Amino acid sequence: MKTTLFSIFLLVLGGSKIAVTELAESRTNTLPNSQIYYKSDQYQEVQEILNGKCVSCHSGPAAARGLELDSWEHILAGSKHGEALIPFDAERSLLSEITTKLVGGPHPEELGEPGLTDDEKSFLNNWIDRGAPSREGLIAFADAEHLLYAANQGDALISVIDMESNLVIRTVDLQELGFSANAQPHHIAVEPDGSYWYVSLISDNAILKFDRSNTLIDKLTFERPGLLALDPNTNKLYAGRSMAAVSPPQTIGIIDRSGMDLEEMGVFFPRPHALAVEPESGAVYTASLAANQIATLYPEDESIELFTMGGEKMHTIVQFAVSPDGQWMAGTTELTSSIFLFDLTKNIETGPVDTILVNSAPWHPSFTPDGQWIYAGNNRENTVSVVDMNSRTLVKVIEGNGLSQPHGSATSHDGRYVYISNRNLETPGMQMNSSSSGITLPSGKTGYQPRYDLGDNSQIGTVVVIDIYSQSIVKVIEIEKYGSGLGASRAN
Repeated sequence: MKTTLFSIFLLVLGGSKIAVTELAESRTNTLPNSQIYYKSDQYQEVQEILNGKCVSCHSGPAAARGLELDSWEHILAGSKHGEALIPFDAERSLLSEITTKLVGGPHPEELGEPGLTDDEKSFLNNWIDRGAPSREGLIAFADAEHLLYAANQGDALISVIDMESNLVIRTVDLQELGFSANAQPHHIAVEPDGSYWYVSLISDNAILKFDRSNTLIDKLTFERPGLLALDPNTNKLYAGRSMAAVSPPQTIGIIDRSGMDLEEMGVFFPRPHALAVEPESGAVYTASLAANQIATLYPEDESIELFTMGGEKMHTIVQFAVSPDGQWMAGTTELTSSIFLFDLTKNIETGPVDTILVNSAPWHPSFTPDGQWIYAGNNRENTVSVVDMNSRTLVKVIEGNGLSQPHGSATSHDGRYVYISNRNLETPGMQMNSSSSGITLPSGKTGYQPRYDLGDNSQIGTVVVIDIYSQSIVKVIEIEKYGSGLGASRAN
């Protein structure tokens, strides 16, 4: 049985702060503490079930689909395609889904082989929901260190990905915490050491704070929150407004992360969205979706400078990224399909020093840790643009399976991988470039086709893993519906 978490939210009158008290029933999904859950023979019985029904095909070098199920370590490793199970979440684990929901018949019955009995399925699910402990009681992936958080905007869910194995290792179901099915988690910011992470909920008008064990610590109310930006050198977290908000307040949120106390600061233009912090100076940059204007905020004295870009074209700056050395800021534009490069050692009012044309609708950009490359998914082309900062030119356009309305981006702490989240919500008439993804679904929808047809997963989101050295896609991680913002811990 899945755990239910009961949350009591107490409104503090006269302010936007909301205190949170939680009572947890029966389980935790702790990372990385509490590696020992309990010692029992449950895993041994699970392995006997798999040995009897699965291992004849799923073992050895020629294992079906590359998935070996003959040991605890092999089960956790999954295959090159993805995880076999998500600890504490049997409902969304492949081992459970493929034996119950597979269109054409549950596996392996569709192959004419004996299927799992109801008792075997129940026992397997119970083991997964208890954290898939080993024979010695070790909880699966409890020692994972480098985590990537992916918002599933269509499912009120956060997928937690281990960046060493590139597997989904936990889920955080916001409905279990009392939030709505339409909460719309959008963007995520993570403390540099990974101790806490924050997520904006567009429709529930909230920003949440979680600790590393995925326990909800605090919450505040904020109208239509969108992008988040964390200043690693102070306690400040900044919040912009969602692109879905038609006429939100012309302010951004300034949040003290220690107590989740909120102030709002006016930016004097409509629909503030793009958001970034330059760590050395603490300057905060935001841009309007509805006007060619950028604001620079200086938190120390609460001053603000406005800059209006020249020209008649509307750019619609989607998001900013600041280079690791603090010199450069990249801004992606939805309507003019460009990446603006600003030199932050100069006054931003001098405008961008370079304008790099890329594929249609670049979304969230990311610098690699060495500052050499910028990656940005192209939301209307199903591609990823790669900019070389040495030449300040577009040097490659990555395309391939898994890219379907690219949205968020993040890089691993060691500079090995770039991660691109994908919505995969394309429908006929959206003017998408079908040749880029190479897949056309039977309905005529262009996008990513899941590896297994489970009857309800045609629009699952993905996180595409790009190897920075080869600049090629090396893995497609399937998550839940509408992959949007990504946040990664930076600790080494």
